[in-house]
Amino acid sequence: MKGKKFVTLLTTILLLISVLILPMGCSSGGEKDASGKSSSGKPKEETNTSKSSDGEKMPEEGPDTNNGRPYNLSPVKYDKRADKYLYGINATSLPIVEEPVTLTVWRGLNSTVMQGWDECEAFKELEKRTNVKIKWIYPPVGQETDNYNLKVSSLDLPDVFVTPPGYTGGYHKAVEDGIYLELTEYYDKGLMPNIKWLRENNEDIDRDIVDDDGKMFFFPMIDIVPTDPWSGLWVREDWIKELGLELPKTIEDWDAMLRAMKKAKGIAPLGLKINDSYGVSNNYAFAASYDTGYDFINKNGKVAYGPLEPGYKDFLMLLNKWYKDGLLDPDFTTRDGDSYNANLANGQYGACGLNYGEMGQAKLSGTQQDPNYKLTPVAMPTSYDGQEIHLHQDNATVRGDRTFFTTQLAEDGLDEVAVKWQDYWYSQDGGDLCSYGPEGVSYEWDDNGEVKWIYPRLKNDEGLDFWTLYPLFKLHNWGYLRNSAAYEFEPEVFESIKVWDSQDSSWLIPDNISQTPEEEKELAGIMTEINTFRDEMTLKFITGQEPLDHFDRFVETVKGMDIDRAIRLKQDALDRYLAR
Repeated sequence: MKGKKFVTLLTTILLLISVLILPMGCSSGGEKDASGKSSSGKPKEETNTSKSSDGEKMPEEGPDTNNGRPYNLSPVKYDKRADKYLYGINATSLPIVEEPVTLTVWRGLNSTVMQGWDECEAFKELEKRTNVKIKWIYPPVGQETDNYNLKVSSLDLPDVFVTPPGYTGGYHKAVEDGIYLELTEYYDKGLMPNIKWLRENNEDIDRDIVDDDGKMFFFPMIDIVPTDPWSGLWVREDWIKELGLELPKTIEDWDAMLRAMKKAKGIAPLGLKINDSYGVSNNYAFAASYDTGYDFINKNGKVAYGPLEPGYKDFLMLLNKWYKDGLLDPDFTTRDGDSYNANLANGQYGACGLNYGEMGQAKLSGTQQDPNYKLTPVAMPTSYDGQEIHLHQDNATVRGDRTFFTTQLAEDGLDEVAVKWQDYWYSQDGGDLCSYGPEGVSYEWDDNGEVKWIYPRLKNDEGLDFWTLYPLFKLHNWGYLRNSAAYEFEPEVFESIKVWDSQDSSWLIPDNISQTPEEEKELAGIMTEINTFRDEMTLKFITGQEPLDHFDRFVETVKGMDIDRAIRLKQDALDRYLAR
């Protein structure tokens, strides 16, 4: 016994001496030079062996800790994202379970490049790392809402709903009805160490991932890298130069440009969608030029309904004039996304509203037909001198792409496993897997610390751009820690972000305000009818089927549909959000 005590004492003394004489910055992996590389020449990341959120010691760096990656609590020097990427932690021990388990996941799929999400390289690798398998449930394309409602009403629930339609009464009601799981208790148990770190280090994430009472109900996309806004106005710069014009800055400039394009090209040059992601309801195209929007807006803390604002009539008058004069696509009311993009690529549009994700394919197709083809982003035009634009498409850091867990998970005893699995998606390692796909399969780091995309089909001459092929190897609209710069962007994309974001967006309703179940039900009952009426009358006013002299009648009708009560409900939610 004495000998054993002596050995233990001697070991302790030697350990203390070794700690005291070790130089600062050394680790068991070798010294690092100024480039952040270890003495072996391989990139070495900073490590941290602090305690996890539940007080337990975090696992040491090793093969069963986030695929061998350490905790990145300080910048990774060889990674060029260092100036903009949020360094999360890797606090998940892998695999999640020793014996494989299967989760059923409901998610829509509408792809031209794959038959199922199981073909995506990111999910293949996720299964290898976590030992959690996925059985996919695909609602029929175009029938997602009906399929979701059928699943809910029949209690034929999957374990997980990914980006589902809105539940009648809101997600609070879904928990009350025994459909969704509230996630607060799992967070409080310490089962989400990666999300906990994100919340504790980012006020906006901590505020927006919970409701007004601080409760957590969903796993959202957390969009770290600022690549918003992603939708706005574009013009054919090659045509503008050909016509001797300048890029338009005012409504007057736009009018002159469209008329010159129509005269020179013999087309209706403006492509515009009203109530989808190509147009007014999403990027406020031309409505913001008249200090209004297509839906609720937040005017310095006061909620208003855009179509009732005085500027909405001016917006309608503008589009009505352009429609009558042959400047606006005559088929804009029925144009689907494919034909819209085809018109843009085929030289049928000289200006349009467009998401930057569609720009790459349009450019690829357009330049094949016209080598001079060049789309350029432009800011929202002003309608009077000294005007400041207050609305453009933008998003909070906590995005609306949400994953909900159902009560089926708890019934199957897989709820805690699923929580740990999903939390891994918010570690830096898990977030990178979702954002980029597997390293060595879809991308690799070059000698300059830049990402090089190596997925084979990207190099094949298929006439398809990155944005068409990426579902084969990485994720996009899901709940995870997303690096939204992890795409192959055309130079015009970075220019569009800069141009569109040069204007103010403070009149937006925050993405993450929340209504109580009672408010949600009442609001839906009011707004379903109002929004249907708005959509119908907006198109009729623009096309001349309804004279603009009847706009005041439109306003009075909407007021008679209880819009003031809806505004009050939105105002209450906004007030609570601002008080969080």
